[in-house]
Amino acid sequence: MRDAGSGSESSGSGSNDGSSGSTVQNAINNRGRPQREYREEMVKDMAVEQMKQKMHDIVNRLGKEVERKMDIAVDDLFTEVKQFNLKNYELKQLFNEKSTSHEGHRKSAKTDGKLPDKVFMPRNSLLTDLFEVKHIKTIYHIFIVILIILFLNTVVHDFVDTGSINLGFRPIIAGFGKFHIALMLWCCMQTSTFLLYPCFRMWALFRKNFTAGSPMKKLWDWSAVVLFVSYQCGFIAAAIKALLWFDLPPASSVAYLMEMTRFLMKAHAFIRSNAPRALVSGKKHADSKPTSPDTYQGLPSFSKYAYFLFAPTLVYRDEYPRTKQIRWRVVARHALEVIGVVFYISFILERFLAPLFEKFGHAKISSGSFVLSLFGSIMPGSLSFLCAFYSLLHAWMNGAAELLRFADRMFYRDWWNESTFAGYIRSWNVVVHDWLYTYVYKDCVEHVFRNCRPLATVTVFTVSSVFHELILAFTFRFFYPVMFVQFEFMGLMLMFVTKRLGKNVGNVLLWLVLSIGNGLHLSLYNMEYYARRNCPDIGDSIVDYMVPVSWSCNGISHNPNWTITAPWSLS
Repeated sequence: MRDAGSGSESSGSGSNDGSSGSTVQNAINNRGRPQREYREEMVKDMAVEQMKQKMHDIVNRLGKEVERKMDIAVDDLFTEVKQFNLKNYELKQLFNEKSTSHEGHRKSAKTDGKLPDKVFMPRNSLLTDLFEVKHIKTIYHIFIVILIILFLNTVVHDFVDTGSINLGFRPIIAGFGKFHIALMLWCCMQTSTFLLYPCFRMWALFRKNFTAGSPMKKLWDWSAVVLFVSYQCGFIAAAIKALLWFDLPPASSVAYLMEMTRFLMKAHAFIRSNAPRALVSGKKHADSKPTSPDTYQGLPSFSKYAYFLFAPTLVYRDEYPRTKQIRWRVVARHALEVIGVVFYISFILERFLAPLFEKFGHAKISSGSFVLSLFGSIMPGSLSFLCAFYSLLHAWMNGAAELLRFADRMFYRDWWNESTFAGYIRSWNVVVHDWLYTYVYKDCVEHVFRNCRPLATVTVFTVSSVFHELILAFTFRFFYPVMFVQFEFMGLMLMFVTKRLGKNVGNVLLWLVLSIGNGLHLSLYNMEYYARRNCPDIGDSIVDYMVPVSWSCNGISHNPNWTITAPWSLS
């Protein structure tokens, strides 16, 4: 009985234990269910928040993209409005009478007697706007057709004469040889110009440690001037020495020397524009007036200096007008135009100029042959002149401006409409003219010659002539100062001769002088170049470098038997 009772008790206790265990389990399950539901709700909330964040990011990106496209659309609209205004106003002036002023791109004269400063503003190159006119665009197409005809002429001529086809590569290959060396030397010049910035900053920083008017401060400033002039002279000497050491061909040499000159002009512009800012730094200048737009601002950052070194301008400013985007199709088109013009000039050299002068130095040339060669080079010279203008001042400069989003693209004005040589000089190359005006002419008038403008003009022509002749002399490895005489003497004389001529007569005379001058220029330099290649026993002394060979080594023999016969006497 006890066992049965004990069994029943044990079974009762077992059932009680089972029921209590299930109760505990149910309690645990009931307690865990809210936690799981809470975690699930948290995961859902996190997912919703992530979705909201992604949607917010998408909306922001879409908003920025819409804003960017709206900015571009507004810019395009303003560009179209400007072009419309050009077609309705400026083109009328271009086709009829002279535009209002040559100095329209500068401010009016300052009240203190200072000359006006260069002003940058967004604008297209003149040919860019003119090409919107279908009549002008047709002239562009005609030049393309002439290029194709020259190409076919060269191919057919070589095939008939030699049985082989030459695509006009010979002048290009010969002229641009060792271009990789020229590029390496360019990198060295670029690095040297970059290093000018920390030197300038160091000078500006340390001069603040000296008391105002102290002899040590003056010594520090004059030492910096001497070092900068020494740097410029050393830069020229090192660049020319490297050119002669590696014996670069003509085309590579002229590109290298033009870049050397550009670096010199950029360095001078940066120092000249920012030195006054360092000199007035730390002074009270509330009652004084700035001498340039950036005089009383802080010294520029390196990024501004680096942008200036590559920007298609030679006048320094902290900020330039910029476009919103890079139009890569425009860049590609201008690059193709530069390449096309290189071939264009190559065809002209090979088909028209080389046959006229390649015999110089082998045997004496009669005076009649020389005159025929001179006049035979006038038309190719004029064509090469126009090609060089379009390639360098339009295609190359606009391509660089597009890459750098540089908005002020007035690299030239309508020089072809000028009636005076002074107007032509101002309009032909605005980039170089602005540098000469800002840093040579303006400084000479305001600080050196004290309002004596004729002397300042002579100084500008002298500086321009020296650097033009420097480039040509070391490109061809001989000194033949045709360019110097044309700029320094003929240029100054033409400024006075064409000053009071009528518009039509002056324009005809200007084009005549340009055509004959380019023909004479090409003739004399080609004569000397081929004479030095063909004549034996040319020394390496300075005298041999300075004295023309074409007039002594199998030079020109005078023909005294020239007669002039009247047409009616032939009958």
